[in-house]
Amino acid sequence: MARDTIQNLAVEVEGIKKDIENANVIHSRLDTAIDKLTDVSTSIKSMLAVHEQKLAQSEKTEEILFEKVRERGEELDIVYRDLQRDIAQVEKRLLLEIKSLKSSLDTRVSLLEKWRWLIIGGALAIGFILAKNMPKIINSAGWL
Repeated sequence: MARDTIQNLAVEVEGIKKDIENANVIHSRLDTAIDKLTDVSTSIKSMLAVHEQKLAQSEKTEEILFEKVRERGEELDIVYRDLQRDIAQVEKRLLLEIKSLKSSLDTRVSLLEKWRWLIIGGALAIGFILAKNMPKIINSAGWL
C-alpha cells in the first residue's frame, strides 16, 4: 500500500512536472507574443506620429493655399473695380467727344446749308437778270 501510494505520488509528481513544463512553454510563448505586440505597438506609434506630422504639414499647406486664394480673390476684386472705374471714365470721355463732334458737325452742316442757299439764290438772281437782259447784251455786242 505504501508502495502504491508512493507510486501514485510519483505519477502525480510527474504529471505536475509536465504541467509545469507546459505552463513554462505557455509562459515563454506569452512572453514572445507580448514582446512582438510591444514591437508592433511601437511601430504603430511611430507610424501614427509620422502620419500626424504629415497631416499637420498638409493642414499648414492647405491653410497657406487658402490664404493665397483669398489674397488673389481680393486682388482680383481690386483689379475688377479699377477696370470698372477706368471703363466708366473712358465711356464718359467718348460720350463727351461724340457730343463735341456732333456739335461741330451740326455747325459745319448748317454753315454749308446757308452757303448753298445763298449760291442758289445768287444763281437764280443772275439767271433772272441774264434772261431779261440777254437779248440786249447780244445785240449790243454784235454777236448776231
